[in-house]
Amino acid sequence: MNRACALVFLALLTCTKGERSANVLKDSVQSRAPEPAALGAPDSFSTGGPLDEIPSLLAGFDSEAEAARQQARAFAATPRADSLFLSFRNRFLKVGEQITDRLDQATSIQSTVLEDTSTSRQLTALLAKHGFALAYTEGNAYADEDIAYWTRFFEGALTPAMRRYLGLRATEQRTRFSEDAALQISWDELAGRAVTWEQFADSYPDFTWQDAARFWYNTYLSTYLTGMDNSRVFTDSGTLEPQVRTSYEHLVAQYPRTRTAQLVAQ
Repeated sequence: MNRACALVFLALLTCTKGERSANVLKDSVQSRAPEPAALGAPDSFSTGGPLDEIPSLLAGFDSEAEAARQQARAFAATPRADSLFLSFRNRFLKVGEQITDRLDQATSIQSTVLEDTSTSRQLTALLAKHGFALAYTEGNAYADEDIAYWTRFFEGALTPAMRRYLGLRATEQRTRFSEDAALQISWDELAGRAVTWEQFADSYPDFTWQDAARFWYNTYLSTYLTGMDNSRVFTDSGTLEPQVRTSYEHLVAQYPRTRTAQLVAQ
């Protein structure tokens, strides 16, 4: 793999994958808030700002989630159940956007509001109760989905493919792969993620949510082949960085029949 091949691949990938679906959350620059000591979820906040509106946004959400679970269970382990789950997830993400909007407003008015330990812990507890996680991207707080929570909540309702998808994403969510345009995992781990999603697509060709699986494969593969601003694949002279070359050799030796390895070997 040389720089020219990598750039050609990236151009083709950009043309074929199109715009990322709005409901596929980006993994690249996100980090979770530190796990707080256990506190009960509050019924209200008293910060005097937009955070005080968050409990009302979540009012009644548990009953809506339970209704979605019962509907999915009525069609357990079928594509219909997966579709019902994804419809609920779309509504869930819209609530997350509303919460994130309140977080943005709060920090613009009260820049240190989330630095208060008690407030941050109470907010974390409230969001966790409803399947959200308080997370940060480049210092900005937002409401992320807790994939492991929803995997457990819809247990017994979804198809094996969807359960596998959610299990993979929950594992990946625990260790973000990049932050500030730099890898947070090794090159070998990045290759492993790409291969895992390639194998997932081969194992579940009729998966309801193929676009999401394809997105993660393309994300990891393109990063592995072209790097990031602060984790470079090529030196200034156009040769592979030594640790990248070593990782490519490991990939080709371990997974020689995969499309990912074959692209690297070109």
